[in-house]
Amino acid sequence: MTDSWIAYQGKVFDLSGGELQKHWIKMHAGNLEPFPAEAAVQDAWRAYHEGRFAEAVALGKQAGGRGLIAAAFAATIYTQYVAADEDKEALFKQAIEISEAALEANPDSANAHYMYAVSVGRYSQFINIIEALAQGIATKIKDAILKCLELEPGHVEGMVTYAGWNAEIVDKAGSMMANLTYGAKKQQAMDTFEEALALKIDSPVPAIEMANGILLMYGDLERERAEALLSSAVAVEPADAMQYLDIEKAKALLAELPEMTF
Repeated sequence: MTDSWIAYQGKVFDLSGGELQKHWIKMHAGNLEPFPAEAAVQDAWRAYHEGRFAEAVALGKQAGGRGLIAAAFAATIYTQYVAADEDKEALFKQAIEISEAALEANPDSANAHYMYAVSVGRYSQFINIIEALAQGIATKIKDAILKCLELEPGHVEGMVTYAGWNAEIVDKAGSMMANLTYGAKKQQAMDTFEEALALKIDSPVPAIEMANGILLMYGDLERERAEALLSSAVAVEPADAMQYLDIEKAKALLAELPEMTF
């Protein structure tokens, strides 16, 4: 599955030995994943955070249990940021399979539900919106992310994912249909984004996701605020490969923003 994956070529992160635990809280401030006791699971997370995504998938699947959560993170983030566009749809399907395995093995893990929601959500962006709605994807994402937040109310990445879900449905279906059919609302999106930002975690993720969400819902009306959010995000020192990739994407969007029309 991972033999042909493109190698991560971003900033180098060395989390060998005790460095993984030393930096764990910063790297997981947004999702509160507990530091694993098992060395095999630690190795899977170490590979993920260093950007060795293919190895992280293999190690996580081999470890099983909570190692599958690391594998789900690696498969999803690799596909989102590194994989070639023509490969993304198939790879997101594989990421969903891994997320489903992680969820089956860890039904009480907030992050198992979170990664299922994220992998399904990213997949839905690569298929026809009518097909996505017909498959009930919107409801699957909502149910998974609300379960994540039920299990871990302080899950900031879950908060911004739920906010982004509201924003995406409003953008695709319109405010009235989004509310009537799915219970998605602009105000719910904004309130949840604000709640996540108020927690002030040392991560670029909340600001980036909020910028994306308000551009979807408000476009030019909130361009200046989106620019400010992105500027704050790119000023953050990345803690791992995922944050580096997220920041690089935010830099590209920030550079393009003045020329974009909505």
